[in-house]
Amino acid sequence: MKVASFFSGIGGIDLGLEQAGMNIAFQCEILTFGQSVLKKHWPGTPLASDITKVTGVDIPEVDLFAGGFPCQDLSLANQGKRKGLEGTRSGLFYKYSELIKEKKPRWVFIENVPGLLNSAQGGDFSVVLSTLDELGYGVAWRVLDAKFFGTSQRRRRTYIVASLGTIGAAEVLFECGTNPVADSSSNRTRNFTATGNDDSISESNIFSIQHAGIGRRASAGPQGKGYRNDGETYTLDSRGSSDAVCKTDAPFRVRTSTGISKGLDGNRYRAVGNAVCVPVIRWIGSRIVEIDKKYYPEFY
Repeated sequence: MKVASFFSGIGGIDLGLEQAGMNIAFQCEILTFGQSVLKKHWPGTPLASDITKVTGVDIPEVDLFAGGFPCQDLSLANQGKRKGLEGTRSGLFYKYSELIKEKKPRWVFIENVPGLLNSAQGGDFSVVLSTLDELGYGVAWRVLDAKFFGTSQRRRRTYIVASLGTIGAAEVLFECGTNPVADSSSNRTRNFTATGNDDSISESNIFSIQHAGIGRRASAGPQGKGYRNDGETYTLDSRGSSDAVCKTDAPFRVRTSTGISKGLDGNRYRAVGNAVCVPVIRWIGSRIVEIDKKYYPEFY
């Protein structure tokens, strides 16, 4: 399967889909640092910068559109400042949907923050679903947490899959049967575990403190998180008063070194904070390939 990647960042979605057996045929990323990473790892792939200037002519024929449009206007971290799809950044969903309408790929994949579900009292999520529905897609969505995919981080994200003219999207995100649920008294709930990921990422020793959370109650809101030492860490944040990683390890690829400038460190933290959990994408991508063979055997 061939993929057109939008809002590509440093290529987390691209890498996960590639590991699932897909080919990245097109990328689009506006930030210079992200572009440099993409050019290094996908040197022969066409790379566009500003999605608002991209037209259908620029995009090769592909089977899947993938992208997590900007989340800043949807994120719960921006309390009181959420503009939703009316914002200039998250509003790029409309441009994304225009390109989907023009090219009509068999599959559409979207990743975003859980705040998408309740932005504008659910109105923004309704726009996303109704737009894909009107374009002829069967749509399914699910919130998945990175900590159930062999990583040391708790990162809940909303994943939307849409399949053109079929209900295949639901078969991608939801398996038959039941998933084990830990007892409610447990603080290590495991209501979903994807197999095959635990051995793919090296063990990490990462601890984090949120500066704004020190000395505050745990109920003080998103910024009152305090200190964690339970095998998980928060999403890295480039803002000055947020996460401080006290011990780094291989999974984040961010080092403390006298030979690296502060500017480069900032770009790295920001890029990782905006990135996706690759094992989650690989799991979804593998299931898309499986279901695609079922509904479109003529392509195989």
